Amino acid sequence: MPKVEVVNGTPRRRARRPSEELANAIEGQIAEICRDLAVHAKRMHELREQADELRRVIGQWAGGSEGST
Repeated sequence: MPKVEVVNGTPRRRARRPSEELANAIEGQIAEICRDLAVHAKRMHELREQADELRRVIGQWAGGSEGST
């Protein structure tokens, strides 16, 4: 909520502007979140590739065991 400033006995509302320090802190947090998201996205991609490889190996193994019985 904007603060009230009294000038010549008349209250006036002042718009609150974030300080440069606060803006920098917020910008830093956003950058950190973006880095974390990039790391997690890369890890998810790696896990997906591992799961696909495991599916292929299991499929070959299951297909190979059916043909040998």
